[in-house]
Amino acid sequence: MSFLRPPDARVTLLSAPQPEDRGPVWLALVYAVIFGTLLFNLGLAFVNTKVMGISQNHVVLSELALTGLAMGLAMTRRAGLYTLITLYLAYMFMLMALRAQMDPKSVRDALVPIIFYFVGLQIRDIRKVDQIVLWSALLVLAVGLFEFLLLDFYLANVNIFEYYVARGTISADTNFLGEDNALFHSGVRYGGRNFFAFLGAHRVSSVFLEPVSMGNFGAFLVLWGVFRKDMHHRYLLIGIAFTLIILCDARFGMVVSLLFFVVAPLHRTTPRILMLLAPIAIVVALMIYAAVANRIGWDDTMTGRWLYSGQLLMKLDWRGILGISTNATYLSDSGYAFALFQTGAVGLMALWAIYIYAPMRNDEGWKFKVLLVVYICLLMIVSYSLSTIKTGGLLWLCAGAVDAWQRSGGSVRPQSLTAPGRGRKGQTQPWRWRAATRQASAVR
Repeated sequence: MSFLRPPDARVTLLSAPQPEDRGPVWLALVYAVIFGTLLFNLGLAFVNTKVMGISQNHVVLSELALTGLAMGLAMTRRAGLYTLITLYLAYMFMLMALRAQMDPKSVRDALVPIIFYFVGLQIRDIRKVDQIVLWSALLVLAVGLFEFLLLDFYLANVNIFEYYVARGTISADTNFLGEDNALFHSGVRYGGRNFFAFLGAHRVSSVFLEPVSMGNFGAFLVLWGVFRKDMHHRYLLIGIAFTLIILCDARFGMVVSLLFFVVAPLHRTTPRILMLLAPIAIVVALMIYAAVANRIGWDDTMTGRWLYSGQLLMKLDWRGILGISTNATYLSDSGYAFALFQTGAVGLMALWAIYIYAPMRNDEGWKFKVLLVVYICLLMIVSYSLSTIKTGGLLWLCAGAVDAWQRSGGSVRPQSLTAPGRGRKGQTQPWRWRAATRQASAVR
């Protein structure tokens, strides 16, 4: 039963397309796009506070510009990107026809993962991705420390609450923190911090303007640090990541980050079919938990968030699950419920299967994929931020780069992989594949 085992590196290596060489100008544009995804909200908030009023259109145009530039960077002569986007758009237009209403946002949600994943596929040297991740982490830390140490000056130039009002996310009369407080709603932990109470009630949000995204970003940095054992300044990256998580007091970020260290040694025993079915199992478990709990109210604890996510899932009828419902309801606090309502179960599972079964050039890539699946499956319980450009751009670029990564730094000849002994049914044993790869690298 080969589908129960992790991927055969020999097969995936031969089936993966060879990435093209990219010059320094292309890489500089990648840096510009990634930094743009991190900074554009901060920049627009500054403009709204000190220069002129902005609107939702400015936010949309900024995201379109960044996504369009990323699309240009992802374009090659291979048909994979264009085929996948064409099929996805056709599917989404079919859903909108069945709903009898247009919803451009639902179309955009999956374009960010697709486009940035294909940008990552063009990066041959994983060390370049290490540098992008580390510089991104340093950027977020620098702005975060500035906010923490000089909060009054920061808010005088970046009024976060007014920015979210201007872009239409919240209304002007919903400032629960008081009229004089310019932070976002979740920018203060009035119930007391989870980590290091002496830091005060303020939850730092840095370039993201709200602390939840910063916590998710910090967790992804830990993921990358756990995955990249050979990365220069690896421990610096992990230290920055936990600093960000503590500054924004992110419970999810801390829990999932510690879980990465537990899961990483087990990645070789994780079957592909388990990865594929994990989201379905979690959705069913959340709905069962909500039904058994039989409570209407929920509290802001981990189990309370699980309960609320299950309750939101139970609001969906069969039309909502298929993504063709027209009954708008609030679902944003459950990533699974929101994604099903926007994209539908068929489209979501198709995109999920494409990533799970995407070919890899390196058996180490399976470790990253296992960790990323853990991150996504847990994150989706409370948020759908993996598709937002401010945190999803870097994440999916890294996912694509890992799938294109070759440890040897060059092409491995097919005969080098077929020479060692085989296991049952003619399949190359993983340890023999790694030995053959090392031998081929040494010969070169």
